Amino acid sequence: MTLLITTIQAARPDDMATRAASALADGTDLAELRLDALPNSPGDPEHYTRNVDPGRWVATCRPTSEGGTSRDAVEHRVSRLLAAMRAGAGYVDFEYSDWQRSATARHDIAKALSDPALVDYAPTLILSHHNFDRRPENLHDLVRDLCAVDEAGVIKIAWPATDLSDNFHAFDIMRAADKNAAAICMGEAGLISRILAAKYGAFASYCAFDADSVASPGQLTLAEMRDRFRWESINEATDVYGVIGYPIAHSISPDVFNDAFAAQKLNAVYLPLLVQPDYGSFAAFMDACLERDWFGARGFSVTLPHKEHALRYLDDRVDPPADLIGAVNTILIEDGEVWGCNTDCDAALDTLLDGMNCGEEDLEGLPVDVLGAGGVARAIVAGLTDCGADVTLYNRDPERAATLADAFECRARSWDERSEAEGKILVNCTSLGMVPDVESSPMPSDALRADVVVFDTVYRPRQTRLLRDAQGAGCTCVEGLDMFARQAAHQLEYWTQQPADHDRIRAMVEAALESD
Repeated sequence: MTLLITTIQAARPDDMATRAASALADGTDLAELRLDALPNSPGDPEHYTRNVDPGRWVATCRPTSEGGTSRDAVEHRVSRLLAAMRAGAGYVDFEYSDWQRSATARHDIAKALSDPALVDYAPTLILSHHNFDRRPENLHDLVRDLCAVDEAGVIKIAWPATDLSDNFHAFDIMRAADKNAAAICMGEAGLISRILAAKYGAFASYCAFDADSVASPGQLTLAEMRDRFRWESINEATDVYGVIGYPIAHSISPDVFNDAFAAQKLNAVYLPLLVQPDYGSFAAFMDACLERDWFGARGFSVTLPHKEHALRYLDDRVDPPADLIGAVNTILIEDGEVWGCNTDCDAALDTLLDGMNCGEEDLEGLPVDVLGAGGVARAIVAGLTDCGADVTLYNRDPERAATLADAFECRARSWDERSEAEGKILVNCTSLGMVPDVESSPMPSDALRADVVVFDTVYRPRQTRLLRDAQGAGCTCVEGLDMFARQAAHQLEYWTQQPADHDRIRAMVEAALESD
């Protein structure tokens, strides 16, 4: 069983004890007490282990060289760990670099581990290596050397992820090490190494007590691991889904889909997947997933800037209307085969028609102005032109706009001319106004007319600057939230072949946006 360990940092012994007890009550398996965060003379260890059962905590006194705050000599740090073992620490985390350098440290820790007075909770040594600069060049040799230390019951390695490929190195370590192992990729790109640790048989994954006490880059909180990513349900058979994008930290998709998986009682988890914005990075990640059946990838959502990359990668393995639109926002992996589709078109058209309280036939000949020429714009233009709407495109890249206009036999005008737009519907398909740039708008407020329907496909924030300006001008407003919820429901059905609970998905989208 993979343990969930909550790192506890506090400057006061009483606070450390209270937080540790709280984390254990909230479902963590072990509390890692960061003794380096305490003052030089914390007093009796029982002050910071009050209400923490013997054997249920990890003692760590991390030096600054490996991400901690202690500048003490190794002998002083070892003395703290020895005191912690006597006070009930079930595990002691000690740095491999100091284990190699100090014969005295090796002797004292080894002696304490075999102390017959501590048999009630049999303390275990976690031998760790943390590199905050880069992945160790000799990674496999390092793993072998760590495993060769007889006294080590667990090995732990952490390094910063430069891209998602680093996670596969971590998974390999957790799956194949000769001893219990924890391998952590730090930073946003390494998030999945923490969430999927249980799937690949890791000794443990580490989380923070709360958002204000994150101990290393990319560390999630106990609540996020337990509630957002359903930590307790992840096992070797868990299917892996996720959203591929750059950036991706803002996405609410993990909240929505993990809730949907729970509702359908599916053994699956949905992850944020930060893939660099070029086609090569997208293709490399997809290849890595398909080459490793044990990874368990079953499907992905695709967002900016990778929707056209996905179409290029899949070639002819796409379902209509993705081929017509020229963009893929959903990938299915089944029995070694990979397919794609686009759920944006139907979701956008249904959202717009509902907002206008009309049918497709009412779009015939209606002048529509579309801002943007990316993947979302392609989907919406495809739907609008199919209904006979008279579409005009505006984009900051005139060449891109012209290419899209030619594909769907509509007009393209200069971005600077958008203030002169005369359509009855205005659709924003750019990212302008999206978090964090919430005060931006793709349209000058004085160019908005009361007789125009304004549809903003941006959903975060729910009320964008464009929609606020449009409301002030008396326009009919259509939110991107509805489109997002509809396309998410279509994606879920494409992956699972089960009907989606549209109302639940929409409610979850609303809740996730309100918690921003």
